[in-house]
Amino acid sequence: MMVSGVTKRISAIKFAQLSPDEIRKMSATKIITADTYDDDGFPIDMGLMDPHLGVIEPGLRCKTCGKKVDECPGHFGHIDLAMPVIHVGYVKEIKKLLQSTCRSCGRLLLTGEQAAEYLRQRDRMEELGGDTLDTATVTKEAAKDAASRTTCPHCGTVQLKITLDKPTTFREEGHKLTPKEVRERLERIPEGDLISLGMDPTVSRPEWMILTSLPVPPVTVRPSITLESGDRSEDDVTHKLVDVLRINQRLRENRDAGAPQLIVEDLWELLQYHVTTYFDNQTSGIPPARHRSGRPLKTLVQRLKGKEGRFRSNLSGKRVNFSARTVISPDPMLSVNEVGVPIAAARELTVPIRVTERNLAVAKEMASRGPSPPGDEYKAGVNYVIRTDGRRIKITDKNAATVAEGVEAGYIVERHLMDGDIVLFNRQPSLHRMSIMAHEVRVMPHKTFRFNLCVCPPYNADFDGDEMNLHVLQSEEARAEAKVLMRVQEHILSPRFGGPVIGGIHDHITGAFLLTHEDSK
Repeated sequence: MMVSGVTKRISAIKFAQLSPDEIRKMSATKIITADTYDDDGFPIDMGLMDPHLGVIEPGLRCKTCGKKVDECPGHFGHIDLAMPVIHVGYVKEIKKLLQSTCRSCGRLLLTGEQAAEYLRQRDRMEELGGDTLDTATVTKEAAKDAASRTTCPHCGTVQLKITLDKPTTFREEGHKLTPKEVRERLERIPEGDLISLGMDPTVSRPEWMILTSLPVPPVTVRPSITLESGDRSEDDVTHKLVDVLRINQRLRENRDAGAPQLIVEDLWELLQYHVTTYFDNQTSGIPPARHRSGRPLKTLVQRLKGKEGRFRSNLSGKRVNFSARTVISPDPMLSVNEVGVPIAAARELTVPIRVTERNLAVAKEMASRGPSPPGDEYKAGVNYVIRTDGRRIKITDKNAATVAEGVEAGYIVERHLMDGDIVLFNRQPSLHRMSIMAHEVRVMPHKTFRFNLCVCPPYNADFDGDEMNLHVLQSEEARAEAKVLMRVQEHILSPRFGGPVIGGIHDHITGAFLLTHEDSK
């Protein structure tokens, strides 16, 4: 029996930090050695390329889930840090928490009446099922009170001023707080006060902002590449993790051997530096970690932010199949509905045709022409044929006749673009719905996309080197929708001002004037 409809509903999403226990629970293996591969080129166990973290070599199987390269998503590992270090991403929050809580008992630095009032407000909010109170205000009040008051209202301890030396050093009246001391203070904050500070104590504790265990991303996130010379080149993130592991190991050995405090502190500082640059290698106030070549390493934050980052480059704008991009030029002889496509692009872009008894002869003839049909006149050829069992056969000039013979109903033939095909035409930035419209293909010689001058305003296009994108629709349904909803003629009236956005402007007016001015015989 098939179950229809939604079987599960998401009722809420909670954002929280990972606790050290969670990091260890989700970890497939503990990483203890900075070496990656042994002399035979196999990944070392409990090293950064451990097969428990997933596999990138074809043929090998993941030791956690037993799957091969393309099926295993990868698994996290973890490094147990010898000494706690501050997570650079949470520095502002840590400072806020330290400033607004007592250095001795960890309670919120609010007087009895203020605290009572906040608790009353909080209970009222919870009864109404609303959000908790404005946490920023509470923290501000507490920090303000802390600045004006020198003693804790709960235990009477004298409070000292907390300052932050960028990026991760906290000082208390000049005395440097170690991450261990900071962690102990945050541990003392009671759960009741955390709610007022904007944290949900059921899923998040402030001391988790100080790392004792570091998650190691799967191998699939940081694959190593083999250079032409046969040498292995590791990913920047792996490089950084190697540094973290080496210093962590040295720190542990020195601490256990009872080395002088000064040496231990120096190594601790170094570990803090490596963990900070592992998260963000552009942290202000510290020099970036560099590759042997002198190039700064691209670590986690750099992968996400900016124009080349995950969000803008890979999510907002992706490279897609069945699309072409080239310079545009004008052609007043084309209809407003048409787009001139270069032969080179038309031979590369394909439209899938499902072969039936009715179009079998046409499909066979197209397939027999191969990928580059001879003759001066443009005729659509075929690049690939997909059999009923899903196998793709690449057609070449040599095997075209043989493959064409074998085409039968149920096959899919990927033919070249032809006049009259419906395609989507787009100019970036896409600012309104007329930035992408459907045109009909007209295959033409030369190397540019051509279209009628009247269609420039909706695309905001000019011909001083602008480029445009062409997307070839792959299903009948998509083509039908584009033809009905997206054709240029359906967008002559602009939804912005109700008047025509496509029509005779500039050249047309000038041309009409010159042709009809005075005595224009």
